[in-house]
Amino acid sequence: MTGGKFPIESDHLDHGVLITKESARLDIGQGCVVRKGTVLAVEAFEGTDSMLRRAGEFKTDHALFVKTVKVRQDFRFDVPVFGLRTLETMREAGLHAAALEVDRVIMLDKNDVLAQARSWGISLLGFT
Repeated sequence: MTGGKFPIESDHLDHGVLITKESARLDIGQGCVVRKGTVLAVEAFEGTDSMLRRAGEFKTDHALFVKTVKVRQDFRFDVPVFGLRTLETMREAGLHAAALEVDRVIMLDKNDVLAQARSWGISLLGFT
């Protein structure tokens, strides 16, 4: 989405997607942060921003935030979104890469988010 070479190796990306989708299948949460095959944080009831801040307490070079949707997601109460606030929280936590599930995670103010991500050096990738 932000263009250029994605800074996370494909096997680490695949691992993050697998962990996030399994967590969502188990109805735990919609996101996780992984780093080189290690799970740093899994989103639960506390929400995305708190999970990102918690992940930022660890070494974050090569860390990846992955966001998906729970299998039985009730969009009336919890819509999976990624916007400027999430991007800002990533930046504060020292995270520089995110993978968002295409056609499942809603990107708010997409043009502004992409422009800001580029200016902060945060890479965003869509996955299916």
